[in-house]
Amino acid sequence: MLLGATLLPLVAAPPLAAHESETLRYRWVLGGFFGTVARVFLPGRGDGVLATRRTVEGGLEVELDITSPAAQGEFWRYGAQIDPADGRTLKAWSTYKYRGKTDFKESEFDEESVIDIASGITLLRRLQPAAPVDLRIWNDGKIYPVTIFPREHAMRSLGDRQVAARHYAVRGRRVPGERVWKGRLDIYLAADAAATPVEISLERKMARVRLLLAE
Repeated sequence: MLLGATLLPLVAAPPLAAHESETLRYRWVLGGFFGTVARVFLPGRGDGVLATRRTVEGGLEVELDITSPAAQGEFWRYGAQIDPADGRTLKAWSTYKYRGKTDFKESEFDEESVIDIASGITLLRRLQPAAPVDLRIWNDGKIYPVTIFPREHAMRSLGDRQVAARHYAVRGRRVPGERVWKGRLDIYLAADAAATPVEISLERKMARVRLLLAE
């Protein structure tokens, strides 16, 4: 069982075929209060890629890459290795190169309810929960309690057209004795068979990267 008894019927759903091999391309813009100020000094837009692939061992890897043509060689990357049988996150990593600085963190997990940013997107595409779900998110080498909240359906822009999407919000949860995640992750899944992420919004330290699916 992946996430507890409340999600047992959803876990029985088969994996989405699109998750076997897929590359989704995005355009991102920087927003939020600090993001608006930072655009005076930093790139305010760029490209994103959400790639899923089979490993030689038969597992699944998913990575979210964020780059900008205005900052050659710089990047932010979130990745995870996923058990294709039950969607469990086996390992996660994050790395970046920014203004001459680099960092890399990686962890393996025994807990069934841990996600990272990349595997969390994949899990939501597979399960699409109808009620809030308590999980734990790995972010920059630390684990935090979070809750996934299903929000209202919304129309999102895809090129020059509007598409119906399901909105999921990942927010930090206060648990005595544990760190509080101050980030925010919002995912909008198209109401299609593949539950395609048409928009991904990641907020940290009052700066928000908003990735919009490119047609």
